[in-house]
Amino acid sequence: MWTAPRPELTALDIFDTCAQGIADAAKKTRLEGIREQIEQAETDFDAKAATTELHLVVEADTVAGANGPVTAKEMEQLYDRHLARQKSRGREMYDKIMMAAVHGQCPFCGHLPVSTLDHSLPKARHPALALTPLNLIPCCKDCNHNKGTSGPNSTETQFLHAYYDDLTADRWLFGAIVEGSSPGAAFHVVPPEEWTDATSARVRRHFDKLKLARLYASQAGRQIQNIRRSLSNIYDAAGADAVSADLLERSLSCADVSLNSWEGALYEAASHSDWFCNGGFRA
Repeated sequence: MWTAPRPELTALDIFDTCAQGIADAAKKTRLEGIREQIEQAETDFDAKAATTELHLVVEADTVAGANGPVTAKEMEQLYDRHLARQKSRGREMYDKIMMAAVHGQCPFCGHLPVSTLDHSLPKARHPALALTPLNLIPCCKDCNHNKGTSGPNSTETQFLHAYYDDLTADRWLFGAIVEGSSPGAAFHVVPPEEWTDATSARVRRHFDKLKLARLYASQAGRQIQNIRRSLSNIYDAAGADAVSADLLERSLSCADVSLNSWEGALYEAASHSDWFCNGGFRA
């Protein structure tokens, strides 16, 4: 849901580096024979991602090459052992992609720190893209796990891609205060009217699949506790309207950084809650 800079590395940059680590001569020869297919797969991915058509990328269990096929398992091993593994020859490239995320935050949730790379199209069914930088998105382990390894079968089921989908100028995340003895907040998606049905469906699916409502709600409860003292001082000195104004200013400050931060949605919802501003934050 948040953007990240496109990697400057190419698929062949990574592929050639990782293939250098293969000691088996026959296997290395087969890998050398698929360089053209790796480059073509990257070009095809780039074109289809730009038009939200990644579901049209053909699945396969091998990469056919001039010197014989390379299996999906072999490509997965190349990724795991020669790119993702600590101290492998490709690990510097892995880290370069991973650490490019803005503020080191996961672009899927915009909250947790980046700790891994996610394959936009799963490497088991798209082996030619196993090492393609445009198919590797820095993310947190929670989002990586929740997203799973299933690929899209339509435009609507295509996950938002941090290199191609930029929705940061549109407001879509909103919150509501949950009243009770321990105040909290609930979060939901409200798509702008100008969005297409497909974009709305993609954002809602992304939000639900990654369990972002639960993540943001868990953080919101703690944040309310963190600001209780300052809100109490404002309330005692100037009343509910002053509390509302303070919360609204907090939300506007957050919006200057990100229109769809859970913090901004929390503060805005709180500023509009008469119960909360009239001392509900003390409950």
